[in-house]
Order: sequence, then structure tokens, then C-alpha cells
Amino acid sequence: MKRWLAISAGVFALALIAGYIYFGNPSPSAPEFADDKPTPNIASLIKERKSTAPPNVIILLADDLGWADVGFHGSDIETPNIDRLAKEGMRLERFYVMPICTPTRSALMTGRDPIKLGMANAGIMPWNDGGVSLDEHFMPESFKAAGYDTAMIGKWHLGHTIEQHTPNARGFDHFYGHLNTNLHYFDHQFAGGHDFQENGKSVKHDGEYATDVHGDQAVRYLTDIRDRSKPFFLYVPFIAPHSPMNAKQEDLDKYPRRLDLPTSPKKTYAAMVASMDQAIGRILDTLDEQGVADNTIVLFLSDNGGFTGFGADNTPLRGGKTETFEGGIRVPTILRWPEVIPAGTINDAAFSVLDLAPTLASAAGVTFANVKPLDGLDRWDAVKGGGDNWRGQPLYFTSNSPIYNRFMHGVLDDRWKLVQILDHARRSTTTQTMLFDVKADPSETKDLSGEYPQEVKRLTKLLDARLAQHPIGGVYVQLMPHPGWRAPKDYAEAIIPADKINGEVYQGYGERSAKALQKRYGERGRVTYK
Repeated sequence: MKRWLAISAGVFALALIAGYIYFGNPSPSAPEFADDKPTPNIASLIKERKSTAPPNVIILLADDLGWADVGFHGSDIETPNIDRLAKEGMRLERFYVMPICTPTRSALMTGRDPIKLGMANAGIMPWNDGGVSLDEHFMPESFKAAGYDTAMIGKWHLGHTIEQHTPNARGFDHFYGHLNTNLHYFDHQFAGGHDFQENGKSVKHDGEYATDVHGDQAVRYLTDIRDRSKPFFLYVPFIAPHSPMNAKQEDLDKYPRRLDLPTSPKKTYAAMVASMDQAIGRILDTLDEQGVADNTIVLFLSDNGGFTGFGADNTPLRGGKTETFEGGIRVPTILRWPEVIPAGTINDAAFSVLDLAPTLASAAGVTFANVKPLDGLDRWDAVKGGGDNWRGQPLYFTSNSPIYNRFMHGVLDDRWKLVQILDHARRSTTTQTMLFDVKADPSETKDLSGEYPQEVKRLTKLLDARLAQHPIGGVYVQLMPHPGWRAPKDYAEAIIPADKINGEVYQGYGERSAKALQKRYGERGRVTYK
């Protein structure tokens, strides 16, 4: 195991170096956007519901899937089931997420900007103790309060050391999956610790491929576990096609023309995407068999853009995972609800992962019981072809991963997009500022910062104000642990029970000291959680 971890770490490091030396333009030969045009008059095509029962909801979340790695965007990777969703539902072709795993997942669950949650800059690693604050409200809590049976199958990545941060404590009646990222697909370990559980109890699968487990357990929930007297809310965050790059031989054999290179294992990547598509197919088939497909909202998306160092393709978008260029934050997204949404439609209105919690709640007739103000908007009218194409409020993006002391920031306000790259060396800091018109130039090939300095100034001011809301104790990149850290043998068995944890937030130095520190920190971030 130690030898495998060392080899994996070496390959991972090589891929990171190769993938992030250059933040450049796409290849000159990169094709333009597909000739698919937005569907005119979507509002006139929306169906009137015949059912009075609350709709079921399924969220299928891919991990690190590239823009061009689905069949309906022209990929050679076999994705017939994802393509089926696109054919039977609505493609949301301007859908934005955060550039990294944990920030997107926290935004999805809460409808709140991960900058405010202290979760915006990097993913939570096994050696981090943090998680989304217990003061935050999670989407499944609202659905559960509305009478839904709630379940999650797959990757959590929102806190793993204390019971209050785990899925069963955040609104899910049933949880089968893993708390960390980077789970090995066959032995289900990360950093030497086993990480597969069912509702807090460790489970073993003896070499079974993790994506198969996710698909099979989602089917098991639908067929054997859920309370059929209630509507269901099912969240299935796959780990595929996230690293480590592991695939089944039968899926690898489907792609003889693809090659695996140390810095771009395209064959393995394709096999991993194909395996995820097969799991999605089993879930869709189960909905058909149970006769509930027509009244089930199915949402498919990726948590961020693909990482080209592991074989992903974001063409024609610029950049990829961890970057605030479009390739890192604009992802293939589909919404299917046969009873309401017309098949084969394309919607070019702007949506954010922040909007999903209030929008899905609105579609289902569920009251989203948040106390803190949401950053996400109810965009159900925009789904139905009404309202403004732009969501009316800027979107903010930031990433400190994977390079220590390098930050990528972005702010999007309708057509205008500001991208900043800050690189802190030991004795100097360099800043690169770019401005794009992403409606006219979605591939971000032309920097307009010199032509529109007033837009640069305006967007920079907006960005600075939002970044100042990040708690100074929030998550920053830490790809390797402290030398003194050791992994638990089993992550499920190492969770600290709720009754062993203080319920109050630690406020640090006291109110007077906090005020003095906040004055000193200024726009660098929030000192306290008040």
C-alpha cells in the first residue's frame, strides 16, 4: 500500500506540474461552439402538470467532467444515458459552478456563497478538521421537513471528523458512501484509511469498483429502502471521473484509439466516464420500472470543469479545474422532468449552482427554510423560459488550489468577466488581470482589459468586497498533511460523536481583541463568525 501511495503521489504531482505550468489560450485548432441554438419560445412549450403529487428529485453529480466529454457535446466517449437525459430534457448551456469540488458542493447544499462559508479556496482534505458551519441550512433538511424521504449515495467532501458534519446530520435519512475525495476505486482507501460506510457503519466491498457501488446502492435505495408513501430526494455525487485514475478492463477495452500518458491518461479517463454513464443508466431504468420517471426531476451536472492533466477535454472553453476561466466553472448540465419540461430543449439563460437549492425547492413546492440570506436565486421562471436571461446578480469564483500561495479569482456580471491570477513568491507578488466579453467570446481569447478600464475597476471593486467576507480561518490549499498527521484505519470509526463536541462556535480572542484584529485585517477577511 505504501508503495502504491508513493507511485500515485508521483503521478499526481507530474500531472499537476504539467497541467498548471500554463494558463493559456485553447489550441488554435479548437473548434467553435456546436451549432445548437437555444430553443425559441420555451415558455410556450412548458407542459401543464397532470399529477398533484409532489415530484421526486434526483441530483446526479459528476466529479471533474469536462465540457466536451459527453456525447451531446461531440465526445467519442460513450455516454448514451447522459445523452438520453439531454434528449428527453433541457440542456442548461450556461450553467456555472465553482472551480473546485468542496466549494461547489457547499454551494449546492446551502444556496450560500462558499466565500462566506470559508469553503471557497480549496477542497477539504482528510487532514483538515473543518466542515460547513453548523449554523448553515442544508437543502435536504428542507425537503425532509416537507415530507420527503432523503438519501445520499457517493462522495460527501463537506466535513468528516465530527458527527455533526456528516450527511446523516445534515438532512439525509440514508447515507451510503464516502466522506473524503480521492477514494481508490478498487480498495476504497485514501491516505491509508478505509472510507466506505452506511449510515455511520463501515462497509466493505472486496475490490468492487466504486462507481458500480454508487450506481447499485442508488438502485437499492429506490427499490428496497425508501419509504414509498413519501416522495424522495436522492443525491448521487459520483467520484468519477476524479482521480485516482482507476478503470475496469472491460471499459478500457472500448477505447483502443485512446492512449494513457503520465500527464494525460485519456483511455482511463474515458473508461471512467463510460462507467459512470452505465451507473446512471441503471438509475434511469429503475425509475422507468417503478413508473415514477414522469414525475421525477432529474438534474445532471459536474462539480467543476475537467482536469486536462487527467485526460479531460473542455474544448472550446479555456482552462479547466481549479481555474476561473470558463473551462473551470462552466459545465454540461441537464434538467429532465417529463411531466413539465419539453424534451430536447436548450436554454441559454445563466444559472449558478448557488441557485439550485431555491430553484429545486420552488419547482417541488417546498419551502426552503434558510435563516441566513441566500446568495442563490429562485430561477424556476428562467427554466420555464421566462424572466431575464441573466440572473441579475454577479457570480464570484476563487481558487487557491493546487499551487500553494497562488490564487485565481473571477467575477462574472452578465457579459463581462474579470479574471485575476495572483502569484505570491517569497519576496514578490505578481498580478495578472484580464477582462472578457464571454457572450461574444466564450472561449476567452481576447483580453479587453486595456479597452475597458472602467469595467476592470468596477468588477475589481465588487470582487474585493466579496473576498473580504472569507473567514481568515477558512480552507486553503493543503495537498499534503502536516508531518505529524496519521490517517485513521477507518474513517467511519474515527468520527467524534456529537455528544463529545462543544456546541458553541469558538470565537477566539474575545470581542475586544476580535474588533482590533478585524480593523487590522480589513479587506483580507473576517476574523470572527458573527
